[in-house]
Amino acid sequence: MIFSQKVRAENFPNKIRWQYRDTFALLLVPLIFINAWLAGLIFTDQINIAIADSFFRGILFLILCFIYKNMLVDHWLYFNKAKWKSWGLVIVGAVLLQVVISLTRSILPVSSIGESAESGVDPQSLAFLTLLFISLGPLFMALIEDIVFRYTLLHKLFIPNTFFRIVVVLLNSILFGLIHYNNFGGDIVATTSFMVAGLFLNLIYIWTRNIWHVLLIHFVNNAVLSLGGVILLKVVTILT
Repeated sequence: MIFSQKVRAENFPNKIRWQYRDTFALLLVPLIFINAWLAGLIFTDQINIAIADSFFRGILFLILCFIYKNMLVDHWLYFNKAKWKSWGLVIVGAVLLQVVISLTRSILPVSSIGESAESGVDPQSLAFLTLLFISLGPLFMALIEDIVFRYTLLHKLFIPNTFFRIVVVLLNSILFGLIHYNNFGGDIVATTSFMVAGLFLNLIYIWTRNIWHVLLIHFVNNAVLSLGGVILLKVVTILT
């Protein structure tokens, strides 16, 4: 049996079957933006805003895991049917994801496309544990995004109609990129790199039909950039 068939957790639906949990998942992204806006009104410093944002994302992630627990367990069982190849795909996929993002950025016709930190917090000014907690925010977000975009807004809508499927995949990828506009200081053109990243993850999901491959690829990518940076900063601080 070939790899994609072995890890395939479920087939795409013949028609759209929408549930209450899917509506909740769909509302998570705007809720996160609203929470960040409210935190900005309540707190005056970026540190507390970032802590509140990470905490809220963590709560939403736990709720999302609870309401999709059966799907996550089922997909995990199929992920482990080709355990070593699955983890190999995760590692290779994480590297390729960053390559895809970097290559796309390199050809964008904008003068400044460097990704800015979402929190806007100076890492040098924070205690290690505080910075560590804030760095969990992008990890929670990666997990939330993959359930929302790869499962709710892709799998659930991927009905047998070629034109509709192409539209769903492309719109999904574009929307995924656009919600990251704050990462680039509001530069919409710069979000193209994340649109391509979304397309990359969508294609992997369509191939494997297993949420854990894209979820872990996205998680590893974000972990290296956020959590890895925090740990590296701590090591450098100790050594110097």
